Amino acid sequence: MTDGHSSIANRDQSATQPVLVLRPSIRAVISVICVLALLFVYTSLVAVGWIEMSRPTSGVGHGLIAILLFFGIIIVSLKARRLDYTKPVMVIGPNGITGQKLPKLIPWSMIERVETPQAGRAGLIYLTVRKDADPEILKHLYKWQPFRNRTFGIPHRVPGYSSSEVKVIVNRYFESSQRG
Repeated sequence: MTDGHSSIANRDQSATQPVLVLRPSIRAVISVICVLALLFVYTSLVAVGWIEMSRPTSGVGHGLIAILLFFGIIIVSLKARRLDYTKPVMVIGPNGITGQKLPKLIPWSMIERVETPQAGRAGLIYLTVRKDADPEILKHLYKWQPFRNRTFGIPHRVPGYSSSEVKVIVNRYFESSQRG
């Protein structure tokens, strides 16, 4: 299921069921780091007094914000290094869902519920794994989710597909697993 190496969603013309492939974006990571770096430089310059504000400030608050931004840059950089940019972050297909951070394939038969929030710009489709699912998958979800939550989110913005198409595809896979 992960043998598609295209940079956009893998669409096999002979297959009736599409496979959604989400790839990591180095451009997004660099953009976030650049914005954090610019804010860090600005707040640092205000804190040391090289940029004067309309009202006099001691610079302590700006200094603390600069320190927080610096730690934000470090955290984003370390998280970005842990991703493998040659492999997809997540693959959603007719057999199930797999990804870099998942221990193995989660078949659609292990999914208990699919929720697609309609409010505003909710960027995730929420899937709840059944209680009797594979213990290895549950252990992994419990590790990353507080309160022993079995719900995880998948983005509905996939290159090559509209948001509504992704929601329809995920619901179709889920409903077909419930029937069969």
